[in-house]
Amino acid sequence: MHATTRTAVVVATKGRPQAVQRLLQVLEQQTLPPSHLVISATEIADVGTELNTWMNVDVILGSPGTSIQRNRALNGLQENCDVVFFFDDDFVPSRYWIERTVRVFRADRAVAGVSGRVIRDGAGSDAVSWEEADRLIGEAEVEECNDHLSDAPDLYGCNMAFRMSAIGAHVRFDERLALYGWLEDKDFSRTAKKSGRLVQCDSLIGVHLGIKSGRVSGTKFGYSQIVNPWYLCQKGTLSLKEAWSNSFKAIAVNGFKTIRPESFIDRRGRFKGNVTAVCHLLAGICRPEKAAEL
Repeated sequence: MHATTRTAVVVATKGRPQAVQRLLQVLEQQTLPPSHLVISATEIADVGTELNTWMNVDVILGSPGTSIQRNRALNGLQENCDVVFFFDDDFVPSRYWIERTVRVFRADRAVAGVSGRVIRDGAGSDAVSWEEADRLIGEAEVEECNDHLSDAPDLYGCNMAFRMSAIGAHVRFDERLALYGWLEDKDFSRTAKKSGRLVQCDSLIGVHLGIKSGRVSGTKFGYSQIVNPWYLCQKGTLSLKEAWSNSFKAIAVNGFKTIRPESFIDRRGRFKGNVTAVCHLLAGICRPEKAAEL
C-alpha cells in the first residue's frame, strides 16, 4: 500500500438530499478526510443543486438500485484508489473511522475488508436523529484505542471498507439484487473474501440512523426478503441453512407483526411480498429482479 493511502468514499443515495448534505459535514470532520468522495445518485434532486463542501466530490447519475449505483461508482475508481469505503447516506461514522481503517490495512496485508461496530441501528426501529447519533458516538469513542480485530463471515453494507486490490476489476455488487439490494453486502463481501480476511474492528464505531424516507415499498422489500436468499443459495453465496433461516425469520416476524404493526414498518406490505415470493418459488421462479415489477 502507498505511503499516502488513496481513499475513496462511495455513497449511493436516492431521495434524501438533506441526508447527503449532513453526511458531507460528518465526513469533513474525519481526522483523515477521504481523498475522493463519489455520490452515486439517480437524479440531481437526490443531492440538491449545490453541495457545500471543500472535499473532492463527484456526483454521478444513472438508474436506481443500491448494487447498480455502487458499481457505477466502483467502475470509475479502479486506477485511482487504494481503499474504498461504502457508507449508507444515513450512517454516521466516528471521526476516526477512515484513519483507523487505513491503519488496519497498513498493519495487516492479509485483510481484504473491514467493517465497524454499529452502536445503534435504527434500521429495525424508530429512526435515530443526527443529534442523537453525535451524542452516542461522543460517549462511546476514545481518542486512543486498540484496533482489536475479529474475523467476520461477511460485512455490514452500511459501513464497510475494502482494499481495492481485493476487489479488482471483477468483484462487483450483483445487479440482479434489485432496488434496495437485500443481502448484496453479504454477496459482495463474501466474494471479496477470496482475496483475504474479512474483519470487524471494534474501534470503528458508528450509528446507522435508519431514515425511513426514500425506502422501497413494503411489498417489494418483502419479496426480496424471500427470493434473494434463495437466489444467493443457488449462486453459492449462502448455505441452504442460511436461506431457510432468512426466509423463515422474515415470514414469521412479518406475519406475527401484521396484527399490531409498528408505525415505521409496513409489515402488511412486507408479508404480502413474502407470500408472493413463496408462490413464485413454488412455481419455479427465482428472479430477484422481479421485485422491481411488483
